[in-house]
Amino acid sequence: MKLTNEQRNIIQLLKEGKTNARIAKEMFVSLATIERRLTDLYNIFGAENRTSFIVEILRMENAGML
Repeated sequence: MKLTNEQRNIIQLLKEGKTNARIAKEMFVSLATIERRLTDLYNIFGAENRTSFIVEILRMENAGML
């Protein structure tokens, strides 16, 4: 699956348990930007929420799909 560097960074920070606000601060963007990016990622992966998104990411990583 093709993801941008920004999307990969967001995923890594989510896996580390960072909050949206912390991710925004570390990436030097607004909280609204992170929220939009997360909505886009949830849609790409068919996730309804943060938990289901992370579960799907981990499943795909374990299957070698990411």
